[in-house]
Amino acid sequence: EKYIISVDENIRENIKKKGYDQARGRTRENIGAAFQRWRELKEREGLESDGEVALFLLDR
Repeated sequence: EKYIISVDENIRENIKKKGYDQARGRTRENIGAAFQRWRELKEREGLESDGEVALFLLDR
């Protein structure tokens, strides 16, 4: 006999999102106490993304 299992779309989306979150988490770094300074630099230099801040710092 064949059994058809219906998976709720919300559950499917949550599983998909969890995978994306895990993949993104592997590329993150916790900068702890430097977070405030990072945000201040971003604002002061008019940078739009964290990637731009990183490139700004690398180019110094």
